[in-house]
Amino acid sequence: MHLGRTIHLNRSGVCVLGTIILIFVMYSISFRAQAVEKETRKLNLHEILQVAIRAAENGGKMVVQSKDNLDVRSKGLTKEGLIDSITNADVASHCAMMQTISHFYPTLTIISEEATTVCGNQSISYSAKVSIPRNIPDEFVPEEDLTVWIDPLDATFEYTEKLYEYVSTMVCVAVKGRPIIGIIHKPFDKTTSWAWVGKIRSIDLELAMNKNTFESDFKVIVSRSHKGDIEKVLKENIPEPIKIVTAAGAGFKSLEVATGKVDAYLHVTMIKKWDICAGNAIINSVGGKMTTKHNKDIDYSDKMHVENHDGLIATIRNHGKFLGKI
Repeated sequence: MHLGRTIHLNRSGVCVLGTIILIFVMYSISFRAQAVEKETRKLNLHEILQVAIRAAENGGKMVVQSKDNLDVRSKGLTKEGLIDSITNADVASHCAMMQTISHFYPTLTIISEEATTVCGNQSISYSAKVSIPRNIPDEFVPEEDLTVWIDPLDATFEYTEKLYEYVSTMVCVAVKGRPIIGIIHKPFDKTTSWAWVGKIRSIDLELAMNKNTFESDFKVIVSRSHKGDIEKVLKENIPEPIKIVTAAGAGFKSLEVATGKVDAYLHVTMIKKWDICAGNAIINSVGGKMTTKHNKDIDYSDKMHVENHDGLIATIRNHGKFLGKI
């Protein structure tokens, strides 16, 4: 009695099996090679700054082009009960920004608010000139240390209301979690504020630093739609007069701090890191500070943790004034 069977492979079967094994081996080798290359490859932050500015401006063009042909959808409700909207402008800007950066750096880690978007082919200008002085020293960092955060359309709700002054597109480059390069582009003002911490800033930020004169009263800027109990908390915990300014867009509010128009930007509810990373870099570059309410730096290294739940204090002066008060 025979309890087993003899398996006969014909020549075609052997070829198919051999091909499968060969493909698997080649894929494994290629994957390992790409991982090693990313670990050892160093990128020039000077060049990344130029590409990041170009990306923000390319996204801004999509935002302006889409304003009269809006398709608005809801992603649900925010914790404050407001509609969390997404528009075709968010999508078009995301794709333009992603494609611009990926054109130059195809393996760079990019974290976007609209990461689930599937992009088609768009006509993108990759060679637009960016006015940055060439005498800045190059600085090379390992690609594995870099994370790029993009917000394709900050202040989407206000955009649908045609409150265009609050709208921006933003790019931030973090090195080992620290925000080093920040770009905030206002597409309707056609202005771009940018900074490379410790190296150089855009002209508008330089001018603001040179003429900053602070008033005796503090001005604090808070969100018009996500302010929570911030006004009540400030009145209860800080005795001296504080003028409260409401505005939209984390990028807009960060620039108000960086240019000295207000003393502080405070936020008490959850906020996404792509909303604040660029502003964090810019505020740091002009000698200010952005931290959690516990005075801890915000870490931008982890793409799996995109939310900051610990409040936000951004200041140019007297950072400690608000610690333990919100």
